[in-house]
Amino acid sequence: MDKKKIIIIGVSVVVLGVGAYFLTKTNKNGKSILGSKKKFIDEGDINSAPVFSAKQKVSLLYEAMNRYTGTDETLIVETLTGVSQAQFGAINKLWGLKNYNTILGYNAIGGSKLPLKTWLREELNDEYYILLRKKFPLYL
Repeated sequence: MDKKKIIIIGVSVVVLGVGAYFLTKTNKNGKSILGSKKKFIDEGDINSAPVFSAKQKVSLLYEAMNRYTGTDETLIVETLTGVSQAQFGAINKLWGLKNYNTILGYNAIGGSKLPLKTWLREELNDEYYILLRKKFPLYL
């Protein structure tokens, strides 16, 4: 084979590979251009319970509390419903220390790094915080 044929075949293979990748790549909703729906592990199945994900729970808690418009207390309670003491420990550990401005009530300039316990104490009303303290006494 001469060099021209080798180059043409090589470029064709690369173009086909890149095209196949973009046709099968899924977006954030789990759909590809071809229309197939990817099933996420945390969605669970009809006959089984969803898999616990501390990373997902931390993300939801942060989203519920780090808002300019105020805390979504319902989302916090929903996120922690069904979470065991050990699972909350994993959430607490993964949370670590996140920047929190006690004056503004969310992650902003001028805050200090605080643990999940302090975030929850600052963001929740007494009723919700006491409820969570009873559920997770080792961490709150």
